[in-house]
Amino acid sequence: MTDVNFYLDKLNSQSYAFGLPLVTGRVKARPADFRVIEVMDVEPSGEGEHFWLDISKIGLSSERVAKSLARHSGVAYRDVGYSGMKDVNADTRQWFSVWMPKQLGFDWSEFEMNEVTVHSIHKHNRKLKRGTHKANEFRLKVVDLTGDIESLEERLSIIAGCGVPNYFGEQRFGYGANNLTKAQGLFDQGRKIKDRQLRSVVLSSARSFLFNEVLSLRVKNGTWNAFYDGEPASLNGTNSVFQTDGELDNEQRLKSLDIHPTAPMWGRGHEKQTEHYSELAEMESEVMKEYEVFTQGLEKHGLDYQRRATRSVPNALQYRIEGDALELCFSLQKGQFATSVLRELVRQG
Repeated sequence: MTDVNFYLDKLNSQSYAFGLPLVTGRVKARPADFRVIEVMDVEPSGEGEHFWLDISKIGLSSERVAKSLARHSGVAYRDVGYSGMKDVNADTRQWFSVWMPKQLGFDWSEFEMNEVTVHSIHKHNRKLKRGTHKANEFRLKVVDLTGDIESLEERLSIIAGCGVPNYFGEQRFGYGANNLTKAQGLFDQGRKIKDRQLRSVVLSSARSFLFNEVLSLRVKNGTWNAFYDGEPASLNGTNSVFQTDGELDNEQRLKSLDIHPTAPMWGRGHEKQTEHYSELAEMESEVMKEYEVFTQGLEKHGLDYQRRATRSVPNALQYRIEGDALELCFSLQKGQFATSVLRELVRQG
């Protein structure tokens, strides 16, 4: 069985788009230094069998808050919904839903949880499902900066204009990358994971790791922001993917960050889809050869082949450097990681 250090080394050696940062700093020195606000794509209707709660939490996982809501309301955990898994070591604001068809007048005033604030409660006719939000707004602070501060400002300007590699952040892989060793145990040794949610997290981690490996190679060879012939493109701000045809218009849209190259989210059906871009598919297959346990395992567990953008664009990027601290504000579409932006700016001290 592959040692966990193998995966950690792989994750730590992912290519940098602009070279190793020349500045060191501390990220998430305290939860208040990493603030996340969920931007929803829908609004509660005001009526229905589901309570939607707008909640802030500090230093807590989304799962832990969801379980507390279930206990307080006397419902099953499966009847509590939330759109995104937010950082634990952070100050985050997001929505939760609780299905209570027989207690439409439930009094939430007695719900209490340390480091949790309920801002508002609304009725809605649907459960809040994963991926319902549109984006996340980030307000970040990096402290104890040392090094070439001038180079930091240069990088911020570059990133505002061309984005960063859309790596999955380290939190996707669990503490010490243990989600990946669990995936290997599931695929290679048949170790069953009875908890459905944990199994989903483990499968997603394996898939995300493969994506990162392909993206790292494309960063290294300078194609993370360029199209291969016939490559599928991703429309900025959405998960919509379409086939490119080499027209000048697509190249212009690429430069303006309207569309992006893509890398594989591995699963069933890859053979049929990749026949349209043979050169890119050959490169990706070479990467996958090292991880046949993962590719075969993902296909066996029924995941379908998809594509994901290789670039992440921080929108409305603003920053301030004062003394030894950097303050950043920007937004990212759902499923993208602020830590991947920070990775290109500072090395963690």
